[in-house]
Amino acid sequence: MATELDDYAIHQIIENMEHVEGRNPRWVDELWFHIGTTDGSLSVAGHMGVYPPTATMDAAASVAYGGKQYDVRFGRRVEGDRDRREVGGITAEIVDPFRSWRFALEPAEGQAISFDLEFSSDLQPMEVAGPVQHRRDGRQVIWDLYQYSQAGTASGSVTVEGETIAVEGAIGARERSWGVRPVFGQVPHLGRPPSSIGSRSFWMVATAGPLSGWVWQIEPEGGGTSATGGLGDDTGVTRLDGCLAGPHGEGDPLRISGADLDLQFEMDGKRLKGGSASLLDRDGGTHELSLKPLTTIYAKGLGYGHPDFRHIEYKDGVAQSETHDTTDVGTVAGLVDNDSGHINPFAIEHFCEITAGEQTAYGVVRLSI
Repeated sequence: MATELDDYAIHQIIENMEHVEGRNPRWVDELWFHIGTTDGSLSVAGHMGVYPPTATMDAAASVAYGGKQYDVRFGRRVEGDRDRREVGGITAEIVDPFRSWRFALEPAEGQAISFDLEFSSDLQPMEVAGPVQHRRDGRQVIWDLYQYSQAGTASGSVTVEGETIAVEGAIGARERSWGVRPVFGQVPHLGRPPSSIGSRSFWMVATAGPLSGWVWQIEPEGGGTSATGGLGDDTGVTRLDGCLAGPHGEGDPLRISGADLDLQFEMDGKRLKGGSASLLDRDGGTHELSLKPLTTIYAKGLGYGHPDFRHIEYKDGVAQSETHDTTDVGTVAGLVDNDSGHINPFAIEHFCEITAGEQTAYGVVRLSI
C-alpha cells in the first residue's frame, strides 16, 4: 500500500516505499557511530537499522565507562514511517547532512545510561569504491552493500548510573550503509555462510586535524594471499578498500591500494592489544600507523551476534538493558563468543590512539576474528 513517503519524488524502483529492490529478507538500511574521549575514559557506540522486508526497525547503544559496558536495545514495527529515526528511547537526527548529526538516548527507569551527543564533521564522507558483494553461495546474493564512513568530533553529555559526564572534543566515526547484508542462522533461516566470504575483517576510521582515513580489509579463510581484490571480489583473495580524505570541497579522496597489518592480540586472540598498519596509497605514498587501544566496546551489546536480539528479525516493542563487568574474564569471554549461530560481522570495537610519525591521531577499529 502507498504511504506518506510515496508523496515525495524519491522513488528508485517501481514499487511503493514499503518495498526495496529484490525483496531479499536480508535487506537493511542502517547507521552506526562510535565516539571516544582521548583520555580513554569513555566510549559511546550506537546502531540503528530498518529492515523493510520484515517491517521492523531496531536501535541499540553501548557505553564503556569505569570498567563496565552498559547496553540498551529496542525494536519497533515499521508502518510507512521508515524516515522516523526513532526506536524506543533512541533517536538519530540529521541536523545538517554530512556535517552534523544528533544522537540521543532518553533516560528511563531501570536504565543505567542516557546521552545527548552532537556529532560534527568538517571532513568529507569516505565512500566505498564499489559495493561490498558476495554472490558465491549458488542460490542468491548474500552480500550486496553500499556504504560510506565519516570521521568527526562529538560534544554533549553522557549519564552513567546517575553521574553526568560532560563530553567536549571527543573523536569518532559514523557509518551509513544499505543493501543486502550477510546475516545467517536466525529468522528467517537462510543457511550457513560460505567459507569464501572471509574469516578476518579489519575496519578502521581515523582522523588527525584536516585529514581523515578509512580502510577495510577482509582476509579469506586460511589467511591472506599475495593477491588483493576489491570488496566485491569473492574469488578468495584478500579484499581491500579505503581512502584518505580532506575537508568538504577539497577534491576527491585518495584511494588506498594496499595494507600490511601486524596486529597483536590479548590471550583470547580477539581483542586488539596493539600493532601497526602500513598503508599504500595510489600515488605511491606509504603511511605507517601504530595502534594503541584506549577503550573497548563489545558489539554483541549492539545486537551483532546477540542470541536474544537479532538484526533483521521482527521484534516490535522489545526493550532490553544490560550491564557487564568488563574487568571479569568470564564476562568478556561471553561477550566475544559468537553463540547466536550467525555471522558476527564486527565482534569488537576499539577506540584507539593512532601514531603516524610525529603526529597523533584517534579513531575506531572494528574487528571480526
